[in-house]
Amino acid sequence: MSQPSSSSDPETPESELEESLNILEKPLKNGKKVSEANGEAHGLDDYIQMGGYVLLVCLAAELLILPQVSSMFYMMYAGAAPRVLSCDNTVFDSQLEGKEICFEIDQIGNCSHPNFQYQFKSINVEYNYFCDTSKLVKNSISIQMIGVLTGSIVFGQISDSFGRKIGTQFASIGMFIGWLIVVQSRNLLHFTVSRTILGFFTGGSVSVINVFIMENIPKKHRMWINMAITWSPNMPIYSLFAWIAGDWKTLAYINAFVCLPGFFFFQFFIHESPRWLVTKGKISEAVQVLKRQLKTSNQLHLIHEDLEDNLNMEYAKTVKQNTRKTKFSYYHLFVTPRLAITTAALAYSYWATSIINYGVLFNMEKLSGSIYWNSVWTGLMRYACNLSFGWADLKFKRIGRKFIHTSGLVIIFISLSVVVACYALHMNHEMKDVIRISILLASSMTSQIYIADGIVANELFPTPIRTIGYSFIQTWNRVGVVCSPFIFYLVSAKKLTLSSATCFQADYWLALPFCCMIFFSLIDTFSFECLLPETKGRHLVEHMPPRHEWWFGAGKVDKIVEEEEDVGEELRPLEA
Repeated sequence: MSQPSSSSDPETPESELEESLNILEKPLKNGKKVSEANGEAHGLDDYIQMGGYVLLVCLAAELLILPQVSSMFYMMYAGAAPRVLSCDNTVFDSQLEGKEICFEIDQIGNCSHPNFQYQFKSINVEYNYFCDTSKLVKNSISIQMIGVLTGSIVFGQISDSFGRKIGTQFASIGMFIGWLIVVQSRNLLHFTVSRTILGFFTGGSVSVINVFIMENIPKKHRMWINMAITWSPNMPIYSLFAWIAGDWKTLAYINAFVCLPGFFFFQFFIHESPRWLVTKGKISEAVQVLKRQLKTSNQLHLIHEDLEDNLNMEYAKTVKQNTRKTKFSYYHLFVTPRLAITTAALAYSYWATSIINYGVLFNMEKLSGSIYWNSVWTGLMRYACNLSFGWADLKFKRIGRKFIHTSGLVIIFISLSVVVACYALHMNHEMKDVIRISILLASSMTSQIYIADGIVANELFPTPIRTIGYSFIQTWNRVGVVCSPFIFYLVSAKKLTLSSATCFQADYWLALPFCCMIFFSLIDTFSFECLLPETKGRHLVEHMPPRHEWWFGAGKVDKIVEEEEDVGEELRPLEA
């Protein structure tokens, strides 16, 4: 059966295991099982009910999500390429698109004194990056995302080893200091290094907070809470911050300030996750935390005298199922066929979704209209879809994780197909507003896909490797972010090497990134539908699969299975 928690102390004496198992035996001697006291089954999920403390967790999540949005969407403004109005003595036609102006500059061969028009004073404007040289800023974004990727991996281990709360607080402080370093940047190199450091802590914050939320909200309310407390409603707020700031340095100062409310609120009003405490064997502390949570929610009636015994049963099951103290790592995500398939399918889904989402966001300035309003409309469309699907998930039992995930991909497929058709028919100038709306709609649908992926991951990964699993798929999320700018390089590279006479071939390459996105989304749709189970209404998986199901690292299976049979009957109430 499953192995001990990743957070179990490797030096725990054997007497602790015996003491935990004695808890199981005492109720049986009295002819009554602990988990059936008062006629109710008291699993850990039964103590996590909707109430005041859950609302505090939601508020804390919002206060931590806003800094994440501030960091991840910062380059949408700070990396926005300006429009070139004139170059030396050459004034460009105002009807030309940005790529067409860059093509003209390439024909001129030199532009030493460009005159810019911009909506936000970005790094590009500050350090004179435009047209071909603006690719250096896009490359900088890819490097910055490597920091986010690394942070997701490292903080997965930190959270499982030292706790969800410590991991979250450490990430918040790192983000605050990181923004103060970003402001001191004097060139693109310094800016890239400081943003990469900041990205490390941003990735850590994203990795930890999602697991913490899932472990502290009732299973019935997981979907709608994650739909309501998400990045989408923060996009219009951040657009307002960017509009007020007007330049990248002022916006960085605002971002630093935004990190503080979440840190202090989390410190004084939020407790450590009881699930993590139980997997660490800190039963007394878990009992006290649950009592404080239920007191905050005015639900003290849920506390019975068998509370500590029930938590001891949870811990005893984890320890007894494998007497070897194992430190879990990323390779445990692949120890069984089911875990390997789950990990691969979710990792790909995150990667493909990030290609679509960030490919659009980091090139938002290329769309017609205001960069601020485009961001606002994207956020509002995302949030409207989130709330609609969150309500439907709560109202209708048949609408589950798969429906929400697949419906988003279907809309993306239709929207991007419209864009490709416009370019293929050479109607991109006449249909620019249709292209703009279709691209923004496709980007908006990625929000519900991210949420569905995150919920399914937390519902399928066992508690000992839940944070590790989530941080692993977040790593592939960041790999997608790193790759997204390079897909659009196919457009500009081909455009600059073609003459204006070969417009058909240029249009073909302009549509190529969207063709790639359609291909990726189709693979995501079939893999998610065919390889993963529906998880709506399921309890979180508390324990690792049985060792005899492992592909590798199972050790002496026969001995372990024999030991597990000794307590099979005592643990069966928990398995039910």
